[in-house]
Amino acid sequence: MKRFAYRIRIELEDYLFFASMEKGKVAETAPLIHNYALAYALSWAISPYYQEKQAPGYEKQLKPLNEEGVYIFPASPLEVTHRLMQYNTTSEPLWMMRPQSLGYPNWGFIKCLRPGSRFETYALSHNPLSFPPRIRLGKWMSQARLEVEEVALERGTGKSSPIMVNVQDLPRLPATFTSMYNLLPTRLVKEAEWGEAVEGYRIKKMEGQQVEEEFLPESAFWWR
Repeated sequence: MKRFAYRIRIELEDYLFFASMEKGKVAETAPLIHNYALAYALSWAISPYYQEKQAPGYEKQLKPLNEEGVYIFPASPLEVTHRLMQYNTTSEPLWMMRPQSLGYPNWGFIKCLRPGSRFETYALSHNPLSFPPRIRLGKWMSQARLEVEEVALERGTGKSSPIMVNVQDLPRLPATFTSMYNLLPTRLVKEAEWGEAVEGYRIKKMEGQQVEEEFLPESAFWWR
């Protein structure tokens, strides 16, 4: 059971790019941050520097975090702006020949997130946690600043949650949701609702002068 909750705000200090979807020659970055990416960025999970075979190891690398009693949800956008950049890796020799293509594009466009874009997420833990002031994210290891606030937490149940959740990490699938992102290796959904109340936690946070309450469903890395 989790005993501590942290509200985390993430502000980009550099352009952030990860290819969440490709539309022709455009590789687009979705306006969110996957919770598995955050687990690696916080150094909770470690991937080997060198891999002889390119194969994902999420289950092996993330599941030990469940025994440590820590979890972080995907980060939802608070304020996001994009910028379109062009890349070109075409060689410029005097004599050109076209070998068989390996399927890698040598030119195209990247739609990345601008500095100043902000996100919010929650981390839960069994023991008190400390967070670094900055982390690095995405293909370019872009720097992002963290603002962390501990919030009140109590065990509870609920039929809906306004935050973004990872379907792979839920013990029970939601019946409905308002939006879904197919991001490898899992799917993320927002504003999920369940037909019956599910176990989770209720947090209380300050919004201006008012105290607001949100329900966070029980989750664990690579539950399903």
